[in-house]
Amino acid sequence: MRILAQFSLDVFRLSMGWALESLGHRVYHLNDASEQSLEEAVRMHKPDFYIDMGWDAEHCDPLKVEAIRTVLKRHGVFHVYYAEEDGLHFEYWSKRYIEWTQPDFVLTRGEACVGMYEAMGIPSRYLDVGCNEQLHRPVAPSPELECEVSAIANVQHFWDIYRRRSIRDLIVPLFQSGLHVQLWGKDWEHAAEYYGTSPAPGMHKGNLPFHRTPAAFNSAKINIGVQSIEEQISNRTYEIMASGGFLLTSGTAQVHKLLQPGLCCEVSNSPEETLDKIHYYLNHEDERRRIAMNGMQLAREKFSYSVTLPPALETIAQHIRQRGGAAVG
Repeated sequence: MRILAQFSLDVFRLSMGWALESLGHRVYHLNDASEQSLEEAVRMHKPDFYIDMGWDAEHCDPLKVEAIRTVLKRHGVFHVYYAEEDGLHFEYWSKRYIEWTQPDFVLTRGEACVGMYEAMGIPSRYLDVGCNEQLHRPVAPSPELECEVSAIANVQHFWDIYRRRSIRDLIVPLFQSGLHVQLWGKDWEHAAEYYGTSPAPGMHKGNLPFHRTPAAFNSAKINIGVQSIEEQISNRTYEIMASGGFLLTSGTAQVHKLLQPGLCCEVSNSPEETLDKIHYYLNHEDERRRIAMNGMQLAREKFSYSVTLPPALETIAQHIRQRGGAAVG
């Protein structure tokens, strides 16, 4: 299919965007959601559908949000929105965006949100976040990223959610551990305000570009995966596993349900357990490598977009056919 995609963030373009291309679709990426850019793109590419997702940078401009609705409706372009922020931000963000733009179909990360969208008169289907195995794959370690433990996460303390505990259990005990840790992400300079302690000098490395994450996952002996809420798996979890990295994450019910701890990853539910397991697996390389390999196979077989996207795209295609196809003017 011909797809017009608005993914201005690398985390979207290099995951969902690249995955769509890998499946053989012709994807035209918009760098700007202004009315003029949208008009030109629709007329030039005649897309079967337009897709955007999450809380993209372009969504922060009310004029561009209005342009998305206006241009797509004007030309009858089928609009698919992937509510990647569900279910955590359904009320705060996704529902509002749906009301503003009135898309034709919603893919949602929150299973409970499917019925909510349908109650709004918009067809919907569940699609979990996944990984793009073309990007997140085993790569050669990078000397500057080699360490015992790597953690890539933003603090995001303004939401009172499970993430706070996950960080407290998994990352805070690393601060004064004496381990060789590389900590990446935003706002760690404010960690003491939230957790009463700060990363050791030199531990926080700043922000890591998304395209560099596979190298980080393959350069660390142990990768920390923070979970934001107990009912879902974070996308970085799948990315670590698909890259062949060893994953240590929180032992939520969803992690136990989907990720086979002890076989495909490891879990911790306290700061003490985190340090115990880190020291154990640093000293048991064969077990660590075996678990990482099992995790990679699981992620690629179950959670790769190459596996999860085709059924969702077929559902979208059915709805487009029912409407009579794209009516690009």
